[in-house]
Amino acid sequence: MRRLLGRKTTATDGTKTRRAIAVLVIYLAAIGILHIAAMITFEGLSFGDAAWLTMTTVTTVGYGDVSAASAAGRISTVLLLYIGGIFALAKGAGDYFDYRASKRLDKIQGRWRWNLQDHVLLINAPATGAGLYFETLVRELHATEWGKDRNILILAEDWPDGLPASLQRLDVVQVYGSGATEDGLIMADAARAAAIIVLAREAEFRSDAITFDIVHRLRALGREGPVLAECVDDRNRKRIRAAGASAVLRPMRGYPEMMVRAVIAPGSEQILVDLFTSGGDECVRYDVAITGVSWGVLAASLIGKDVGTPIAYADSATGDINSNPLGAHIVDARAIYLLVKQGNGTSIEDVRRVAGSI
Repeated sequence: MRRLLGRKTTATDGTKTRRAIAVLVIYLAAIGILHIAAMITFEGLSFGDAAWLTMTTVTTVGYGDVSAASAAGRISTVLLLYIGGIFALAKGAGDYFDYRASKRLDKIQGRWRWNLQDHVLLINAPATGAGLYFETLVRELHATEWGKDRNILILAEDWPDGLPASLQRLDVVQVYGSGATEDGLIMADAARAAAIIVLAREAEFRSDAITFDIVHRLRALGREGPVLAECVDDRNRKRIRAAGASAVLRPMRGYPEMMVRAVIAPGSEQILVDLFTSGGDECVRYDVAITGVSWGVLAASLIGKDVGTPIAYADSATGDINSNPLGAHIVDARAIYLLVKQGNGTSIEDVRRVAGSI
């Protein structure tokens, strides 16, 4: 399980805690000194006996070898140790429970410095459906060998009252702040993250400008690891890449799996982008019956004749799609799917000719 520690995000909060502890210690010391003085004055005890009486009374040991006998001494003990001690105990307990409650609230609301390393940092949140998108993205990351034990932190300004319960159940934590500020990036331990994903703010007019600024700040902070960035306008892709992004993708809110592939297999995102866009490779279905030939032999023949690269076939009986079968697998297909270069001109007759020659 992913282990999370951390500390307060602001020096002010830490100073308040230390100040409260210091005040309590000074208060207890003052009570002890006053009681020792009272025992010396009213009971005529030596400093050692007075200190011994104070300590045994405070710790409730009460050996009884030394005790206050005069009315003034007993009243001093009641006022200073009994009433004053109870107040100090109540004050200390109250401060402790207040600190615990404050600490829990700080963690929920993103005001906690988690001190993470080798984590996945997600900067910004989608304009709509952010909770569901992140939930799918996190589950996909945790399902991989690379990401199964990694902490995931979100740096965004979308959840001032805490992350959705679905994300908290997945052990996702947040820092409430902006990735466009140095303080936010430092609080999120950006320089030590295993991977950083900068999501586009589609609703923002300056979405790509914000992304550019975040990527630039990350590199200025000494970030050396991978930074994946989304880009809304294709004309800004080169600028964001030049700012330091290791990969630039279009926002694809319906397919967070693509972002996961880009994280764990750098470069694979470009392959997928080419399939989704014009000007690159195309996945084309050819309705050609092919039976009794191994997948490896079929693939070698199609590639060798520059027809295309087979990636799947439709089963002749059920129509189910069988993707990337083993080389020795015997094909029984009603159609085959090929990756072909746009404009390559591969026809169904080309596929039939090669398949028929095997």
